[in-house]
Amino acid sequence: MSTRLKRILRYALFMGILVLVYTQGWHKPVVATLQRGILKTGIMNPQLKEVPDTNGKTRVKGTKSEAVVPGDLADLNMQFFDENDQLVSLKDMPKQPYFINFWATWCPPCIAEMPGIANLYADKKDEVNFVLVSFDTDFEKAKAFKAKKGFDFPIYRIAYDLPDMYNTGSLPTTILINAQGQLALTHMGMADYDTEAFREYLEELQ
Repeated sequence: MSTRLKRILRYALFMGILVLVYTQGWHKPVVATLQRGILKTGIMNPQLKEVPDTNGKTRVKGTKSEAVVPGDLADLNMQFFDENDQLVSLKDMPKQPYFINFWATWCPPCIAEMPGIANLYADKKDEVNFVLVSFDTDFEKAKAFKAKKGFDFPIYRIAYDLPDMYNTGSLPTTILINAQGQLALTHMGMADYDTEAFREYLEELQ
């Protein structure tokens, strides 16, 4: 067999494997695994800053009118359907910090950060409201993904239009709100939230 023919066969085999991986959907967990390795380096983690003291002059803002910055009042009227199709809103949850994460099963970076969020939830579920909002068009797929992975954090789907102050147009996006209802952090992109620094930051938001 000639060298050229061997090269062609190797190329054909490689392309065949790529096609198989993508048609079977295997590329998503592979990419997510690689991205989890990147997360461990810490280079994707958010900058954790103190929420500024605004002396009660904050108000709810929308991204279409004015810039939303830490210290602004968050829109707590946002409503969701839980896994039992019950309508819930942020304002009805306990008065404690909120960890809001927008994600989808078709988003590898979202999947990559999920194990860290699960560990964080196990430690902080009694002190923080965890609101993981799926953007899957089929919510049953999100519930099946959660069950398959063994995650026990609650997941939700948007009930009505997403308030524009939360609409970053990016997945994943994580938003933190302190116990006083002020926006503390908006982070677009994946991150490792399973760190001591992040746990300490959540405690400061009480």
